[in-house]
Formats: sequence, C-alpha cells, structure tokens
Amino acid sequence: MAAKLRIIIAVSIGLIFGALIVSPGAGAIEVKKELVSPGGGGGGGGGGAGAASAAPQRANPIPAAMRQQLADTLANESDNYLNQESEKKSSGQNYVDLEPKFTYLPSQKEGKWIVQATLEGNEYKPPKNGEGKGRKTGARKQLIFNYRLDGNKWTEVEPPKWQDAPGTATAAKSK
Repeated sequence: MAAKLRIIIAVSIGLIFGALIVSPGAGAIEVKKELVSPGGGGGGGGGGAGAASAAPQRANPIPAAMRQQLADTLANESDNYLNQESEKKSSGQNYVDLEPKFTYLPSQKEGKWIVQATLEGNEYKPPKNGEGKGRKTGARKQLIFNYRLDGNKWTEVEPPKWQDAPGTATAAKSK
C-alpha cells in the first residue's frame, strides 16, 4: 500500500505542480480536481463566447526542473511520515490514513516563492484482528510541508507539522 501511495503522490505532484504555479492567486489547488478536468472540456482553438474577456495566462515563473525537484523532495519526505503511520498501525496505536493527494497553496514573500503542501487523512484506531483499517476516531488530520525557492534549491521553511483539519470536530474544539 505504501509503495502504491508513493507512486500516486509522485505522479500527482508532477502533474499538478505546473498548474498551481501558473495561477498563484487562485488559492489552494487540489490534485484530484486537476486530474478530473485538466483542460476544461477538450476542443481546440480557444475561440468562442467569453474568450476575449479571459485573462491571458502568465508564464510559469518556476522552471520545470525546480517544480520536479520540489515534487521529488515532497515525495521523499512524505515517505517517512507514511512509514511512521504504518508502524503506528502495526504496533496498535492510533494512526492517520493519509490520502494520496497533495493540496498546494503557493504565495510570494519578499520576492521568493513559498509553497505550502498539505496531505490530509482520517485518524483510525487499529483493527483488533490486525486486518483492515480499523475504526475512525472522528478526527481528521493534516500534515503540512512548507518550502521556499532559494535560487535553484527548495529550502524547508519549517519542519512538517501535524494539525487538526479545518471543519472537523477536533479543529472546532481547539478554537
């Protein structure tokens, strides 16, 4: 399961990262949405109603090699957390079943690109018989990665951190 999840994460990151930087003002972009409707319906030349009022797309300010470098970095770093959660399940501790889709929130600060990448999943109590996922605890957790583009290298702004996902009962209690 972990190997399949790693492959899905790596492919998703590569496909999506280019699209998220093209329109940094658009807010968070989910991998799942991009994979479902990548071009808005196929078809050709861009003419038709509303085409004249559409804003021209800006060139991606981050080179393809740097986008791939971030995708690889996130895939490698997330592997450690996926393995930790698998170990928790095996040892009978509550664990988070992270979904294989990153949500990205790019921004610019002091002329540098900052990317916040988030993995999210439900927390489970491990199964008594060792098979299956177990029971949901009702909590939903996020693992947040923060990176900054410094020249030709992605630098971790802060270590990844866990937090309660917005909109869950545990997040509401903590407010």
